[in-house]
Amino acid sequence: NPGLVYDLGLEDYVLYMCSVGYNESAISQLVGRTTVCSNPRPSVLDFNLPSITIPNLNEEVTLTRTLTNVGPLNSVYRVAVEPPLGVQVTVTPETLVFDSTTKRVSFKVRVSTTHKINTGYYFGSLTW
Repeated sequence: NPGLVYDLGLEDYVLYMCSVGYNESAISQLVGRTTVCSNPRPSVLDFNLPSITIPNLNEEVTLTRTLTNVGPLNSVYRVAVEPPLGVQVTVTPETLVFDSTTKRVSFKVRVSTTHKINTGYYFGSLTW
């Protein structure tokens, strides 16, 4: 929906760099302030992009995304999921409600499969 944005700020990029293994010293030099990566490191799957890529899906994975409403002030969006064949996708919550006090809402996506997927690419969609 054009009223929703997967917004990214400096902190999101810092978490991404931590998740892919950059050392804290390199990140600190890059962003101009002391940075400490959490332990365990954040998951690269949680980088707030509209696309979701899960390499070698062989166990259940849960990831988080956050949407910012740039559309009408009082907006309600309901999720529609078309999972790839053999893949189960659950989104929580299924409805996002924005108003004058709620501009950003996070949701979780749980992805699982009944068989090991280790070759090729599989495509689905998640829209609001």
